[in-house]
Amino acid sequence: MKPLISVIIPIYGVEKYLKRAVDSVLHQTYRNLEIILVDDGSQDACPSICDAYASKEARVRVIHKENGGLSDARNAGLSVAGGDYIAFLDSDDYYAPFFIEVLYEQIQKQNAEVALCRYEVTEEQEPEHGPDFAKVFASYKNGEIPCEVYDRRQMLLNQYDAICCDATYFIVAWNKLYKASLWKDVRFPKGKIHEDEATTYRIFDKLTKGVYVNMPMYAYFSMPDSITRAKFHVRRLQWFDALDDRIAFLTEKEDHEAAGAAVRARADGAIRYYYPLVRQCPKEKEAAKRLKGYVKQALWINRNGQEPQKGFLSFVTQMGYRIFLICPGLYKLITKAGN
Repeated sequence: MKPLISVIIPIYGVEKYLKRAVDSVLHQTYRNLEIILVDDGSQDACPSICDAYASKEARVRVIHKENGGLSDARNAGLSVAGGDYIAFLDSDDYYAPFFIEVLYEQIQKQNAEVALCRYEVTEEQEPEHGPDFAKVFASYKNGEIPCEVYDRRQMLLNQYDAICCDATYFIVAWNKLYKASLWKDVRFPKGKIHEDEATTYRIFDKLTKGVYVNMPMYAYFSMPDSITRAKFHVRRLQWFDALDDRIAFLTEKEDHEAAGAAVRARADGAIRYYYPLVRQCPKEKEAAKRLKGYVKQALWINRNGQEPQKGFLSFVTQMGYRIFLICPGLYKLITKAGN
């Protein structure tokens, strides 16, 4: 028998979309699944929907808990998962029918510990109007889809836009299949957004190999009220807490190349966040000062840091950072940042 795979679905206030998510797992071509529905204190019909699934489907188990947020719900699922492999699904999204099958196949074929894929954004509520997964799968079966194998070092570096054009696919938690042992001492940070930024690098640090299946097998449902897409809020600066922790983690391991890449990503993100912050949250003077400080720190480390962290910024990037620090308005005009 093929190994058991645990799929963890954190649930809160998504009664309109929950059946779509759960059904996409139940209808996977890979059958030996444990589907863990974590009801995070939802006040709508989600708890009863979860219980109804468990009553008629042996592969479904339900956890009802007090509301603790997305990270806490995922962690609750991890604490009871019995599978040899772990996957996550956000409850407003859904899988392609072959999501598990293909990722497991590639893990076995490449002797990897993690497999990941692209996702496709959709605003369609009905899967039949969403991504054309059947066409994608046909291309895969015909050998037309590239599957790229990376070692630990490159998996870590692939999380950065300046290095990898597909960086987002490497960062998020839910488009992947993981060996369960990777999660032994890793959990998501409770009560924070950007929880994937704070977690994925710790998984990649343990890897020997990861494999990237360069095709969409995950439907990401675009909801306008999502906290990551709504009006700018100072909570979004928790992304920098995650980057601070990552840089400290990599520096302690003396992985200066990966730490340097993270320092640049933090500086680039600081510039990107600076404009909506000062425009929409003008009273947050200390936060704006913090963001400028990250850019200054990147310039300092580039000149004075340890090799190969030192010298990781190009001359053009250094000049751009200096222009931003002297006159953010001029930088915005030149680069169209913050538009």
